[in-house]
Amino acid sequence: MEALANTREAPMAPDEAAFRADIAAPRFLQGVDRGRWRLVTLDWPHAVIAITSAPRENGPSEIALRFQLEGFPQNPTACPWDLETDAPLAPEKRPKGDRAGMAFRHDWQEALYVPWDRIAIEGHGAWPARHAGQLWDPDEGISCYLRHTHSLLNDEDYEGV
Repeated sequence: MEALANTREAPMAPDEAAFRADIAAPRFLQGVDRGRWRLVTLDWPHAVIAITSAPRENGPSEIALRFQLEGFPQNPTACPWDLETDAPLAPEKRPKGDRAGMAFRHDWQEALYVPWDRIAIEGHGAWPARHAGQLWDPDEGISCYLRHTHSLLNDEDYEGV
């Protein structure tokens, strides 16, 4: 009798399984259905998600973020991403405005400068108290990051790019 070939795929890592379950959950899918965001690509441990932005004369209809998701559901970090070049978003293409301009600053690492980002929260000891309602919530999952960022891109002070 011939030995059966092992056709099982390698088991999925817990962080990838958690993320895949998160994007299949109602909270994420409701954002998709409401046109707030969409999953562009998933190539573990990265995902590119485009977030809808308010219509502005000098603005695109969405801004993409490339997430680094190792350790999910711990807070991820995201880099503004250019879907056309598949590279970090150039400074002249980043969102402008008081809040959006600060969050999408190009002179500070390749991450958003916001309290819900893993890289940005490090070294900002006052942020948890000052921005308690905007911290990463692992129970809300990736929708937490997306909801807060969507708010920036749809705020009245958002100026486009």
